[in-house]
Amino acid sequence: MIKYAIAAAAVLSVLAPAAAHAYSCIAKSPTGSYGYSKNMYPLARARLVALNQCAIRTPRNRVCVITNCR
Repeated sequence: MIKYAIAAAAVLSVLAPAAAHAYSCIAKSPTGSYGYSKNMYPLARARLVALNQCAIRTPRNRVCVITNCR
């Protein structure tokens, strides 16, 4: 029984993304608007969420830029 529990834990640890792979990004616009994402995976999704949040707060004809991702 213990062998099965150890095997199941090993499989789950491989399938679940590790906390080290979670990304947070900040996007800002020249008008001072901002957007951020926190604990997202993969990096492309974290960037997209930050840019979308910034775009919601930014007036038309202004651009949001990713300033920081980690």
